[in-house]
Amino acid sequence: MTEKPEYTKSRVAKTSRLLAVLAAVALLAAACASDADDSATDDVPSDATQPAATTASDSDSSAEDDAPGEPGGSDESAGFQSGMAGDDTGDEVAAEGTSSAGADSGEDDPSVGDADTDGSAADDGSTSAGATASSDGVEVAALRQFDECGAVLDYIQTNAAAAVGPWGLGGDFGFGGEVLEAEAAADDAAVSLQPGVDYSTSNVQVAGIDEPHVLKTDGRRMVMANENRVHVVDLTGPEPTLVASVQLDSHWVSNLLLHGDRVLVFASQWDSIVPFVESGGEATDSEPVPGWGPTTEIVEIDLSSTTPRVTRRLDIEGNYIGARSADGVVRLVTTSRPRAIPWAIPETADLGAQERSAGANRDLIAGTTLDDWLPRFVLNDASDTAVAGGRLVDCGRVWAPPHYAGPGTLSVTTIDIADDGLAGAMDTTTIMSDGSTVYASHDHLYVTTTRWHDWGVEPAGPDDGAPVETEIHMFDISGRATSTYLGSASVTGTVLNQYSMSEHEGHLRIATTTAQPWTWRGQVAPESESLVTVLAVGPDGLTEVGRVDGLGVGERIYAVRYLGDVAAVVTFRQIDPLYLLDLSEPTAPTVRGELKITGYSAYLHPLGDNLLLGVGQEATDEGFTVGTQVSLFDIADLDRPERIAQWTAPGGHSQVEFNALAFLHWQPSDLAVLPLNQHPFDDSGSGSEPPFLGAVALGTAGAEITERARLSHADPPLRKCRESREIIVSPDGTEEPGPWERYCWFDTDWQAQVNASAVVGDRLYLASNKALESVWLDSLERASLLTWAR
Repeated sequence: MTEKPEYTKSRVAKTSRLLAVLAAVALLAAACASDADDSATDDVPSDATQPAATTASDSDSSAEDDAPGEPGGSDESAGFQSGMAGDDTGDEVAAEGTSSAGADSGEDDPSVGDADTDGSAADDGSTSAGATASSDGVEVAALRQFDECGAVLDYIQTNAAAAVGPWGLGGDFGFGGEVLEAEAAADDAAVSLQPGVDYSTSNVQVAGIDEPHVLKTDGRRMVMANENRVHVVDLTGPEPTLVASVQLDSHWVSNLLLHGDRVLVFASQWDSIVPFVESGGEATDSEPVPGWGPTTEIVEIDLSSTTPRVTRRLDIEGNYIGARSADGVVRLVTTSRPRAIPWAIPETADLGAQERSAGANRDLIAGTTLDDWLPRFVLNDASDTAVAGGRLVDCGRVWAPPHYAGPGTLSVTTIDIADDGLAGAMDTTTIMSDGSTVYASHDHLYVTTTRWHDWGVEPAGPDDGAPVETEIHMFDISGRATSTYLGSASVTGTVLNQYSMSEHEGHLRIATTTAQPWTWRGQVAPESESLVTVLAVGPDGLTEVGRVDGLGVGERIYAVRYLGDVAAVVTFRQIDPLYLLDLSEPTAPTVRGELKITGYSAYLHPLGDNLLLGVGQEATDEGFTVGTQVSLFDIADLDRPERIAQWTAPGGHSQVEFNALAFLHWQPSDLAVLPLNQHPFDDSGSGSEPPFLGAVALGTAGAEITERARLSHADPPLRKCRESREIIVSPDGTEEPGPWERYCWFDTDWQAQVNASAVVGDRLYLASNKALESVWLDSLERASLLTWAR
């Protein structure tokens, strides 16, 4: 039976909780004052209700006990309503000695007491073991898992009350994240299609780990995300044929995954989730209040029949961060923040009004329930009828990082798309933190974010010189049914993107820059530098074992690529140094070679034979970018890398600079394809040179870069001109017209910007929001054009 958390509490209960919160804050303040020499990482008010550490084996047993399997599912993983929505497990959990998140969770349960000043977990409702020591300045996680709902709520309320201000918890704290992918064949011929031979796959970071993208193909069909629609195209006939376009109203499709006859579409919207009510039930006053905010929707489309159809929709409160898929098991990463709490705001600007507002907000926090803080979900069937819903995560699957990391949550939801998809057993693991960058190996998933700071308690801003740190949260994804939080670590600096990380032979390598994350490109402090930190991956988390720093002093990282024991790192401000690092000895990584050239590479792609292709921007000696640049590097000699070929497009930009999935390298044809928008420079201002929107096909054979073709299905740009003249006013007030001035420009077909490409058979396909174009691989001449209906 689904629990109905109460929203009404007596004034006495509110006052008692507020006093407990204030007492805990006072104890924290006294503790901080008594140890003035502690580092900034120890100043965060995190220990008041911090769950104590637990071993990995403890976490597994606790998770299994707290998330019983749904009938028809396996014992190891919870079913959808029991594994994801902890509301349905209340009776079983209570029978095992842990409390449910009812109206009085954390108040009437005698097992939930105030925080012990000695760090004991006896009364905080969490399992315990020792914490892992820090090493070389890297903070290593102490695994901390809650085992009942009262402890989760107490932890959230106490830390939120210490951080809340006159305007609530929104926007007055914290750093932002880093500045934000073929089996069901119809006949024997389809079964024989081989990825990488008969058709290309997405340009993923790790082989075998698929990443969502706007275009996916299995060699027989192609599925494309296009604004709020999903197009399904049949490729088995003489010409590509549109099978159907599925429209998703009020959504903006981010990307999608294809596995067999099932598509998962990841979409975002700004909406509220109406609390789920079981069939025949009635909503009550105790239901959580719907709150508007970012919502992630996962739409499941079935391709097995003649007409593709939407079979289920899963709505989750929070932001879509990313997803990874391996062997048909999808790990979805979302973050959420409390959005239904009606924060008070000061009625005036004086300090007294701010104090009253902050006090009112502390009262609000004391009266909250878990449903105000933990994300919720609703599952709808094909008729858009809600069939399940509630809390996204069991209390026994909620973890706290080593120190308080803000009021948000980071959730990893496991979906077996190869089995029953959204209708099957699912599991969610949540930690009380934020997240922004996702990287996955075959055994672990990592989510990083710039470390959270409460500026009122732990000052760290653009003017105080405090180093910014990156939090790394590690999850075990080696099994099919669950994703288990293993631990966290902090490293100096901020990451650029997922390519900043790589797991190799038991170690995680991560490249960071010490510059503040809010600086613009080129506006990096003179003392900034970049570094690569090596951390050992163990059953209890991450431990630093080596580091090499001093890269690109006064610059920041623009690209990283790991090639086994070698790392290529590009930094830039005016000149692009390409560094080659030897990581074969994890405890002593070293810089081997350095190449300085103008411009920079924003994406690096290995071509084999010790060749590395870089896509980025050419620049002047002063660091001003002038257009797209593709460089070919020979890195056979780690001590002396050299650029052996170069191609440029003045005035050009390519999506590959910020989206590696837009890049295609088709090895059988020695062909590299990248989207290109080019606006040639015209100092006269006459607009005489038309822009180019499309893609460029570059040949990479023979250690050379040759432009083989420019491919576009954009309408010819229309040149338009406008004449104007100023009115000149003389000192005596008389007016007379000035000379005519003429300004010209081109109206371009922006819908035709290529955002993805793929090879199927003997054709290269180029996709945009306007059309799907195919060209013959041998001649690169157009073979077909399928235009989307508007």
